[in-house]
Amino acid sequence: MLLDTHYHLDFLPLSERAAFLSSVEAAGGGIVPQTLTPESFRAQQEMPRASLGFHPWAIESREQADRQLRIFQQAVGATRFIGEVGLDFSPRRLASASQDLQTDVFRSIVQTVRQRAEDNGSSDTEPYVLSIHAVRSAGVVVDILAQAGVDSHDGSVVPVFHWFSGNSDELTRVMRAGGYISVNPRMLESKRGRAYVRQVPAERLLLETDLPERQCSEAEEACGLAAADDVMSSLRWTLDRLCELRGSDVTEQIEANQRRLYRV
Repeated sequence: MLLDTHYHLDFLPLSERAAFLSSVEAAGGGIVPQTLTPESFRAQQEMPRASLGFHPWAIESREQADRQLRIFQQAVGATRFIGEVGLDFSPRRLASASQDLQTDVFRSIVQTVRQRAEDNGSSDTEPYVLSIHAVRSAGVVVDILAQAGVDSHDGSVVPVFHWFSGNSDELTRVMRAGGYISVNPRMLESKRGRAYVRQVPAERLLLETDLPERQCSEAEEACGLAAADDVMSSLRWTLDRLCELRGSDVTEQIEANQRRLYRV
């Protein structure tokens, strides 16, 4: 199986999701559906590998964040997959949600997950898996993870950095913290991204698409089937490119990584 570890299922109309999922499965694939808010997770929590998220772009105000965090705390027992969460310190996003507010939200999420893992006696055989958005903020993200006790020695909470764009020192810190990198085609468009996927140990690589690129409407005929084709094409292209860049076939290792974290 090729697993898309970062897919936005809530961008597809409800009426198209069954066809999409069936088509992906028939093609030998699977997805880890991310959510933008804890509230939106409720509509997807019965899905396999449904992820509980609070995207930094979805933070509107402290009052709204507090409300969503209360929902997060209530829902965290329903899944061990968390995403999309993280920090975005680009100027455009800081204009919508300050660095302090984003940091408070992410710290609360990490602490909640870490405490839940401890209460449940989670181990590296059934870890909580975080899909993390980190734009101009990877160092702060790793700091918050470390402060909460998330590290390579514990293994009950595993950070997966989606489309990693930090610097090389931050990448080293991610690896030391037991983190993974999920790779999509756009990451491989940059010279730095290609260098990183050569540098990261194969046992820390995963595939993702971050698709769909836009929301499709119910008026678009068979958009679910088209979306499934997009996913499988993207996953296969990324895997082929990874093998080419690394000079060896990493298919079996990536499948092993998927089994380790997602049990597929």
